Amino acid sequence: MGNLSKISMAAALGVGTFLLAGCGSSAGASNTLLGQVKSTHQLIIAESAFAPQDYQNPQTKQWTGYDVDILRGFAKSLGAKLKIDALPFSSSIQAVADKRADITIDIYKTANRAKVLSFSRPMLNYDDAIAVNSQSPGVTQDSVSALKGKTIAVVTGSAEVPEAQAVPGANVTQYGSVAESFLALSEGRVAADFQPDTDIAWAKRQNPSLHIKILGAVPASISPPIQSLRGYFGVPKGSYSQSFLNKLNAYLKTIAENGTEQKILDKYGMTSPVFLKGISSAPNS
Repeated sequence: MGNLSKISMAAALGVGTFLLAGCGSSAGASNTLLGQVKSTHQLIIAESAFAPQDYQNPQTKQWTGYDVDILRGFAKSLGAKLKIDALPFSSSIQAVADKRADITIDIYKTANRAKVLSFSRPMLNYDDAIAVNSQSPGVTQDSVSALKGKTIAVVTGSAEVPEAQAVPGANVTQYGSVAESFLALSEGRVAADFQPDTDIAWAKRQNPSLHIKILGAVPASISPPIQSLRGYFGVPKGSYSQSFLNKLNAYLKTIAENGTEQKILDKYGMTSPVFLKGISSAPNS
């Protein structure tokens, strides 16, 4: 998000305003997340509409996406069903930290996020890319010098925010969703858009009328190291979530090893082996 796929942490986390007890999914018969999920038979995911990670099917209005499919299968293994709590991404991490939701969509693991969340083992590899208008590109090279002084779109609360802010003189314009940022790019209102490559490819596949294309990778000098460009699920921090994390990590390792996760990714056009390269052998977070 994705989407690592992925931050002005003060805005995204609202540090200092956590309601750590007696609210949301922490209330009930159990004092652990695993016990809560098993007793209520539901796993609450903070959804943020980052296709193909998680989005509403326009025909059925049902939530789908590879994160949804993975977590739906995990919920089933616990005798539970997935419940969707649809939130802007900038609010979703706060909701999980507050225990109003049980788990995030897959996100990048950062030091600031680790202050308020515990993370699963990695479940996917990502790569941040620069999207431009396919008919009239406002940027023609994937370099910092070419991006200098340009208007760059990002999603509020995402890891791409500090990447764009690192471009000298850039006018960083933040949007509430990936779809909004792509529309701005397609209409020529921004010169470039920093997003995970999965999101750019998916948007173009779903809506060929969008005038967007991948120019290249976000320059290494302003993007995180490649080992940090992996997706993780986040849960409330602390011992409350540990037994749940043990179950989740075992599940994620199994589906990465037995081909189940690749079959899920295939449904969304993510057939390249790069997405799961090294994931099954990665250490637990």
